[in-house]
Amino acid sequence: MFDENEHTHPQNNDEGPRHIHRGIKRSEPDEVEVDSADFFSPEPPRPSRPASAPQPEAGLPPEPPKSPVPPHKQWKPLHPSEAAPSADKLPKGGMVLLGLQAVLSLAALVQLWRTQMLPVLYLVIITALLVLLWLLVRKCLASRTGAVVARVLSVMLCAALAVGCVWAQQGLTTLNNVTSGLLTGAEANKITKEPFVVYLSGVDNRGELTENARSDVNILAVVNPVTKQAALINTPRDYYVDLAGTESKDKLTHAGLYGVETSMATLGNLYGVDVDHYIRINFAGFISIIDAIGGVDVYSDQAFTSVGSPGYYDPTTFAEGWNHLDGKSALAFARERHAFKTGDIQRGINQMKVIDAMANKLKSPTLLMSFSKLMDAAADCFVTSFSQEQISALVRMQLGDLASWDIQSYTVTGSGAKSSKCYSAKGQSLYVMKPDENSVNEAKALIAAVLGGEDKLTSTSQTPEKTEVYTPTADPNAAASVPEESPDSVIVEEPAPSDVPAESEAADGQPAEGSTSGEPNASTEVPAEGSEEVPADSTESPSFSMPTQEQVEQAASSLHQAASTVLDALFGSGTGGDSSSASTPAA
Repeated sequence: MFDENEHTHPQNNDEGPRHIHRGIKRSEPDEVEVDSADFFSPEPPRPSRPASAPQPEAGLPPEPPKSPVPPHKQWKPLHPSEAAPSADKLPKGGMVLLGLQAVLSLAALVQLWRTQMLPVLYLVIITALLVLLWLLVRKCLASRTGAVVARVLSVMLCAALAVGCVWAQQGLTTLNNVTSGLLTGAEANKITKEPFVVYLSGVDNRGELTENARSDVNILAVVNPVTKQAALINTPRDYYVDLAGTESKDKLTHAGLYGVETSMATLGNLYGVDVDHYIRINFAGFISIIDAIGGVDVYSDQAFTSVGSPGYYDPTTFAEGWNHLDGKSALAFARERHAFKTGDIQRGINQMKVIDAMANKLKSPTLLMSFSKLMDAAADCFVTSFSQEQISALVRMQLGDLASWDIQSYTVTGSGAKSSKCYSAKGQSLYVMKPDENSVNEAKALIAAVLGGEDKLTSTSQTPEKTEVYTPTADPNAAASVPEESPDSVIVEEPAPSDVPAESEAADGQPAEGSTSGEPNASTEVPAEGSEEVPADSTESPSFSMPTQEQVEQAASSLHQAASTVLDALFGSGTGGDSSSASTPAA
């Protein structure tokens, strides 16, 4: 089996060790010189093996078959006029998708820039993301495995960008319709650097939002954008105040009948501050805006049930603690006053709770996600004196730093009373609320602290004590005011200053020619007889004083004497009359 050969060591002729080898020892092949040019030359054809291949020698394993080697192509340099072959050539449909995606991405960036609500850093980040998405889609389209996924992704992205552009345009159009004023960028940016006061008015209006309407919600929002402080001052609708533009008093809610500027001036005079802007909204707009931002979370001081309002909301029960409210339930929460012993005061506190919850939602980045929906909800139900640039500047400021705000709320108080001298309802006895001077002064101090930028605001937060909760049966849609508590006095106005002429009226009771009943003027009311004189600097009207015992006896004596005279004339009796004045009929 083995080929055994004996070999003698060349240095020792004696018998050496025996070596056993497997197979035959072959000599090393001779070295072959190869020209480098032969490496690039085509391989010559191999000669075919003859049919009768030589058989391998005995004792040797058969050689394995060799795989055919493909011939090498000869390399030739490209001509300058020839284009290099593209390894990632895009299909024609992919080029169209990429072009459409690029155009829509650019349009979306233009729309975002037009809103002027995003800081520059946000725009840069969004631009970078859109560019990366474009490159990703292009890379996937060039590959065979990811081409289908890239097409689907590109189509979805193009659709989203197109819808976003349309929504942004609708939002900008609506925002332009509800705002007023033309300001340059420098003027609009002042609102982010200087304190301002906004009048928030909730109008008791069921249809189109008009300028002249009673205002059931009257809140002054004092804002300091530098210190991130804000104060919400609520004034009850029945507050008995000096009506701006007149020398008379009236309920605050009636000031809205003469225009929003009259309400702003009336509140400004009450608190000694200039009211710069206003925001007005009606019931339908309030519901739509709350729903547009996904509802609000409001804390209720006590459990109560709000009476329903036909066409707006059903009777709603609220639990003590946190309640998640949609548009209708938020309106029910903000409008209810008959369920509380403190009536309109507690209603004002609840209204500011809802406004605070709305502010927390609107100051977050989620505002951009519902921008168009929010603007659609505000259409025809929301008007403001802010310009579009001012609103954009405020949103851009908040999104730029996402700062938290120190917001305090306060409601002025008063006592119930009756007055028949309201400017808008002369001769009618109406329920009013006499202002409490201490609470008004507290509100003034809070306003001054916010406008002055004090580091720490004076604590004026009100936590009402739990009182009786009633089950309301009155319809809140009724126009007449329902007193929350029994009036404790009857208000009689003080006489007008001598240098202001009194309002002249015709004999039939109508205003004389030249006077306009629909607008405030410098009219005065004639005080009732027996009213006491009030100092000029007094802000509260005196109460009606009861007659003394002596006055009652004098009135009774006069009445008895008049009755005796009438009886004597009718029956010929001389009692109580002069005998000479009586005539005796003939017998």
